[in-house]
Amino acid sequence: MTLLRQCDADALSRVVLILWLAGQIVLSFGCHSTQSRSYPSKPIRLIVQTVPGGLSDAVSRVMASQLELQLGVPVVCENRPGAAGAVAFLYVVRQRPDGYLLGHGPVEIAMVQALGLAQVGPKDMDLLCLVSMSDPVLAVHSASSWKTFNALVESARTRPGYYIIGNSGTGSIWHINALLLEEATRTQFVHCPFGGSAAAITALLGRHVDAVVAGAGEVAPYVQAGSLRALAVFSAQRSPVLPDVPAVRELGWDFGTPAWSGFYAPKGLPDPVRSRLVGAFKKAFESEAFQRLCRERGMRAVFLGPDEFRVFVDGQTQFFESAIPRLITRAWAVQ
Repeated sequence: MTLLRQCDADALSRVVLILWLAGQIVLSFGCHSTQSRSYPSKPIRLIVQTVPGGLSDAVSRVMASQLELQLGVPVVCENRPGAAGAVAFLYVVRQRPDGYLLGHGPVEIAMVQALGLAQVGPKDMDLLCLVSMSDPVLAVHSASSWKTFNALVESARTRPGYYIIGNSGTGSIWHINALLLEEATRTQFVHCPFGGSAAAITALLGRHVDAVVAGAGEVAPYVQAGSLRALAVFSAQRSPVLPDVPAVRELGWDFGTPAWSGFYAPKGLPDPVRSRLVGAFKKAFESEAFQRLCRERGMRAVFLGPDEFRVFVDGQTQFFESAIPRLITRAWAVQ
């Protein structure tokens, strides 16, 4: 009888354990489903890697305003500049992947590791979407004697290390494009970094530098006003905001890489949260407010979802991992 009671007790314990486990599984699914349905239930923070006022900041703030309409909660932009964006990237990837903290993902997410600034990159992020691209443009003062891109190249070859070319900062995408210009054309410039394209363009307007590499949308207003002359777009196609300016491919050259804007989150987002965010970003991208920003700032509106964005970013990362050490080595070699 004692043995029988012991067997019955063991069986009862197993049944209780099974029922408890089943309840926990059901509860877990129920909580997860409820959490997904209720997301978002509080404000979302969007970390921007630059100071206020730049193109990244403008893209982030317009998208944030449109995300608020889609998600029904405040989306608050926070600027955390420094180290070509590495300060912001490291901050974001170290946070909880719950969908309440996102990051603006510019081209620099594919560059900072190759630049040696931080051990952080796309592999540490859940990529959400790409929303825009900006083409690099070479501009000179309207009073310059250079009327064409090839004329500037010939002058630079004649006097290596003489002409000064401004950019938006050491290691910035426009600095990399200036180095690509040198490599492709076998020229040597004096590179002058500034704290953003606005400062570089101001220096060119004052004729303190001979040329500037900046975004098409950043240069276009000054070209249209007659203050600057754009010589070439570093791309395979012309820029819609500078339709009369040839692309380098038309001139027989093949170099240049665009700036771009996207968004990401800490790695490990729950699938329902990711889907909710991507859908909201897509609606925000399609809004007239964002499309107008792209037109006004000379950006190409391009949407890539998570999978396509991952393929694109991986390709860009491989390009910069190859190009940046090569360009830096060349720059040191010609000094």
